[in-house]
Amino acid sequence: MSHRCISGNRSRLWRTAAHEGGRARPAPAGVQAKTGRSGFRGRIGISAALLALALAALLLAPGRAAAQEQPPVSPAASDAAAANAACLTCHQQQGLYLTLPDGQSLPVTMDSHLLDGSMHEGLRCQDCHTDIEGYPHGAPPAEDFRDLQLYYSQSCADCHTDEGMHQVDSVHAQLQAAGVREAAVCADCHGGHNVQPINRTTHPEVSPTASAEICAQCHSGIYAAFEASVHGEALVSGNSDVPTCITCHPAHTATDPRTLEFRLKSPEMCGSCHADKALMAKYGISTDVFDTYVADFHGTTVMMFSKTHPEQATNKAVCIDCHGVHDIAPATRDSTQIQANILPRCQECHPDATTNFAASWLGHYAPNMQTAPLVTAVTWFYRILIPMVVGFFVVYIGLDLFRHIKDRRAHRQEVQP
Repeated sequence: MSHRCISGNRSRLWRTAAHEGGRARPAPAGVQAKTGRSGFRGRIGISAALLALALAALLLAPGRAAAQEQPPVSPAASDAAAANAACLTCHQQQGLYLTLPDGQSLPVTMDSHLLDGSMHEGLRCQDCHTDIEGYPHGAPPAEDFRDLQLYYSQSCADCHTDEGMHQVDSVHAQLQAAGVREAAVCADCHGGHNVQPINRTTHPEVSPTASAEICAQCHSGIYAAFEASVHGEALVSGNSDVPTCITCHPAHTATDPRTLEFRLKSPEMCGSCHADKALMAKYGISTDVFDTYVADFHGTTVMMFSKTHPEQATNKAVCIDCHGVHDIAPATRDSTQIQANILPRCQECHPDATTNFAASWLGHYAPNMQTAPLVTAVTWFYRILIPMVVGFFVVYIGLDLFRHIKDRRAHRQEVQP
C-alpha cells in the first residue's frame, strides 16, 4: 500500500469520526495487524523511492552543469537562423540556377554551413541582400555576374562605414570609377558568403601569407617576383615579421604606387621596419641601413621633398631604385642584382659614371677597419685632427685676447698722473 493510500485512509477516518460525534470506532484485531504490516511496507517503499530520486539527481547533475556552461543563444542569432531557414527552404535545392540578362546561368544553391565560422555568422541573408523581399524575387539588379558582385559589394559599407569611406580614395576605387570593372571590391578579397578577415593586426589568427595569396588572384606576376624575393621566401617559410602586400599597400587605402608621392615616401615605408632597432636586432641587421641613407645627400633631399613638395619630381635615388620593388634580393656587397641596379641608376644623374664609380660606394653601413680600413683611418684622423686644430686656435685666440686686454690696462696706468 502506498503512502498516498495510507494518507487517504487516515483522512477518511478523520471525516468519519467527525460525522459520528468526533469518535472513531475501533477496527477489528485482524484488520489492525494487516494495517500495521501495510504501513511497514509503505515506509520501505518511501525510502526506496527517495533513494532512487537521489541517485537520479546525482546522475543528471553533470548534464545540467554542462547545459548551464553552454553559452546562451542570443535573440538576434535565433532570429537570423529562423530567417535564413526560410531562404534555405529553396536555396538548399540542388540544381538551382539564376539566369542573368546576359544569358549566363548563375548557380544559387547554398550550403547551409557556408556561413558557419565566417565573420558574418549570425547575420540574416537580407542584411546584405537588402533588395530581395518576398517571392518571387524579381529580375536581378545586374546584367552579368560581375555587375552582381559590384552591386552587392556596395552593401558592405552599410555596416563597415569607416572602411567604406577609406576605400573610396583607394587606387581600386579610382579604377572602378574609371570603368575598370576588374578592379578589386570587397567580395574579391573577403569572399561573398564565407567572409574571412585578412589583416593580422586585428586578427592574429590569420595566416601570414593570406593577404599575399589573395592579391595573387589578380597580381599573379608581381606575386611570383615577390615570392622569390628575400621577403617572400621568409614569408612563405612562416616568418610573420617580414612585410607582405598590405604592409606597403594597405588594403582599404592602397594608393597608386606609380605616383611621385608614393616614390618619395618609399624610404619611410622601408624605414618602418629597417629603423626598428628591436625588430632588426632579432635578425642581426643594423639600423644604420636607414640612418645612413637619411643622413647622406640622397636621403636628406628625398625626405625634404616628401615633406615640402610631394608632387614635385626629384632624381635622387630611393630604396627601390637599387634594391628593387618586389624582387628584393639580400643586401650583400657582392649581390649581382644590386650591383646591376646601381650603375644604371647612378648614370641617370652621373652620366660619366663607370663600374668603378658604383663599386666605390661603401653602402649604408658605417665604415670600419674590416670593411674599409683606409677610409676608417682617414675618418678617425680627421676626427682627431680637426678638434685639435680648432682647440689650438681657440686657446691661441683666447691667450692673444687676454694679452691684448692686459697691455691696454697697463698703458692706461702709465698715462694717468
